[in-house]
Parts: sequence; C-alpha cells; structure tokens
Amino acid sequence: MKTLVLVRHGAPEATSESGADLDRRLTPSGARSLQAAMPRVMSLLGDDAEAEVWSSPAVRALETAEIVADALGVEDIEVRQSLYAQSLPAFFAELEAAQASCVVAVGHAPFVDQAAARLLGSCPSFGKGASAAISLPEGPGGHGTLRWFVAGPETTSWEELAVVEREVAFAASDLLSRAVAFLDRPEDPERLLAFRVEIRRVRSLLQFIEPWQTKKQNRRSEHVLKELQVASARLRALDILSQSAADLVESGELGTNSLLPTACAKERSLECASLLALMRKRHAKKALAKLADDLAHLTWRSKVVARGLAPEDFQAHFDAEFAKLDEDLFGMDLRDGDAVYSARRDAKEMHYVAERLGAVLGEERAQTSAYMDEIQRELGALSDAWSNRRLAEEYAKSPRFRGVRADLGVVARDQAELVSALTSGIQRMEAGERGESESARDAAAPSEASPLADDVRDAEGAPAPAAGHDEEE
Repeated sequence: MKTLVLVRHGAPEATSESGADLDRRLTPSGARSLQAAMPRVMSLLGDDAEAEVWSSPAVRALETAEIVADALGVEDIEVRQSLYAQSLPAFFAELEAAQASCVVAVGHAPFVDQAAARLLGSCPSFGKGASAAISLPEGPGGHGTLRWFVAGPETTSWEELAVVEREVAFAASDLLSRAVAFLDRPEDPERLLAFRVEIRRVRSLLQFIEPWQTKKQNRRSEHVLKELQVASARLRALDILSQSAADLVESGELGTNSLLPTACAKERSLECASLLALMRKRHAKKALAKLADDLAHLTWRSKVVARGLAPEDFQAHFDAEFAKLDEDLFGMDLRDGDAVYSARRDAKEMHYVAERLGAVLGEERAQTSAYMDEIQRELGALSDAWSNRRLAEEYAKSPRFRGVRADLGVVARDQAELVSALTSGIQRMEAGERGESESARDAAAPSEASPLADDVRDAEGAPAPAAGHDEEE
C-alpha cells in the first residue's frame, strides 16, 4: 500500500530576475506561510510514514519541497522532470517504480488537479500551497481514497512582514553607504549629517518593530547604532555652532575679522580626529556591514513566525505611539530642555516610520510623516539654539578659545535671544490656534492638530539641554 501526497507549490513571485519561469522563487510571504503551516499538515501522515519527497525542478517548487522535507525530517529531495513537464504518464510510471511507502510530490497546477482527478474521480481544486493525501491500496494504477485535503495557507498575515523587512534592509544598506561616504570625506559637515540621519532612521524603524522582533537581534543592532550616534553627537553640535558663527559674521554682529570661525574649524578638526580614531578602534565600518547583513534577514518572535502580523497590528501600534506623542506635546513646557529634546526625538521617529512604512500603515497615517517632520523642525530650531548657547558658554572657559571669548559671549547672547523669540512665536501660534478651535482639538485629524504645547510659558533664560543628550538630526 502506498500513499501519495500531492502538493502545489506556494505563492511565487510574478517574474524572476532572469526572466525564466524555472527561476521564479516563492515570495517571502509565500515561504513564511508554508513554514508555519507545513509541520501541522505533514503531521497528518502519522509517525510511521517513511516518505520520499519529489519536486519539480522549478525553484518555487524546490523551495516548497525543502519546507516539506524539513517538516518531515527528510534530508534528500528527488527532482522529477515529469512534475514540471506535467506529464501524467511519466509521473505515474515513476510512482509505480517507487519503493517508498509514501511519496510527497511537489508540482504545479493544473497537473496536481489532474493527477488527483485521475486517482479519485474528483477532488477540491488545489490553490497555492494546498496538499492532498491519497491512499493507493491497489497502487498508482488503481482507484485511490482521499485521506485528507488541506487548503493552501493564506499569505496576507505575512505580506506586511515582507514589506517591513524590505524597508529595514534598505535603510540599513543606505546607512552603510552613508558611513562609507563620511569616512571618505569626514571634513564635510553634510556627509556627517547624512550619516547621522540614516542612523536615526534605522533606529526609528527598529524601535517601532521592537514588540515583534527577537530581543537578541534588536538589542544587538541598537547597541551598534546608539554607540555611533552618541560618539558623533559632539561633532554635529560643533558644526551647528560653526554655522551660527558664520551667520553672525555675515550679518555683521561679529566682525569680519572675527577669529571664531577659525577657532571652531580647529576644534572641529580635533573632534573629528577623535571620532575617527574611535570608529577605527571599534571597527565601525565592519560593524555596520555586519549590521546590514544581519538586518537583511530580520528575525521575528515565535508567535509572529507562527501567525504573522496584519496591517491592523502595525496601525494600532502606530496610533498608540502617535497618541502618546500628541499628549506629550500638548502638555509640554518649552522651558524644559529634556522634554523638548524627547518630544523632538519621538516626532522624528514617527516621521521616519510613517515615511518608510506607509505601505503598511495606510495613506492616512503615511501623511503624518510631513506633519511630524514639521514638529521636529520647530523643536529642532529650539534645541539647536540651546545647544549653541551651551557650547559657547563651555568653550569660553577653554584655553583653546582664549582669544575669542568675547565673540563667544556674543554667540551665547544671540542664541539666548533666539530661544526666547522661538518660544514666544510658538506661544503665539498656539494661542491663535486654541482661540480658533479649542473644542475641536481632540477630534482633529493628525494633519490638523496643533503641533506644540497646550500650556507653554515664557522661556527667557531657559536652561540648556543636559550635556549627555546626543543631538538628533
């Protein structure tokens, strides 16, 4: 007595890179849905089945057969041309000669439907990934009995994972490219900025998927990224100060013969050398290459692997994070440097997530990317002014800036005035918006919501952010 299990391959890609039909692979969601379903399906054969696994030579069938073989604990897969050629006579002749008590044959439609119909008379239609076990008491030449039929697994719950995986992989690859560009020309402030933007983008995506990603991979990636972000923060803050000093020279508030820009350039050279030495010591380029390879294959927690994730899962998480940020913004005191820093960081994270995962989150949530970017820019101007003031006061005590202390005083006063002006402007904007529609605020769409504090106070003389903050791009 023999048992034949007919399996149609899982969901394939529409075309292959080569253009050849044989080379078409399973989609990521197609493969993952089979990996979740096949152990349960093949367990229906019982413990005593000594199966051979046959497969069409098409890549999509071979990938399906590998998943089946793993579920059965079978090491070898036999390639049968008859399954790709869809030749019933050739296939049944091979089946007649087989010595195994059970053969699992992975093929294509309409072949699997035709083979089942010949043995059973009628059988449910084989969707992608469907399986049917047929008992053959009289051998392949006789009439068979349907033991069980299992429809193919749905792939929707894994399609969103594939989108997220692709976006994270792209972001990690872009980060590596930006790191290489910065290391090639570290004297260029724009390359440093682009490098730090990509660090924040990857961190934002990883922080968003943290509830579903394996802890080990998430923490490993976060460690590499945070170390580089913190290490490069001082250099970025110095670039912001240098630009402010140059602007004051151009506006005439600092004399054209001011030596402050030169002093800042020398300090940047020292800080840049320190950062490069640290990056070489920590093998940063190699670490980022390894990170990109690691994030090209996200590992999910076991429940996610078994069940997948629906768009609603990602959307609900995004909405919860958005609501928390919205609450923080409307209750924020602009004199609190830590609160402003945290709100800017969170707004930036929401901006990058909405920007990169819009296909999963949906159009309405994707549109909040621009809104979040507006918020972080407003808060960024305030944070930059605070940072400039803090650095100017710090450098005024440094021997390396002995000859430009008066100019640093000008910068500190200018940035303090800027903090006051920015805060007052935000206050006026908030007061105007509240006056127009105080009662509609809670019901407003994200794109219409007020971007900053509900109850802000004059921030004249506001404290600088804590020195431990790494400035966000």
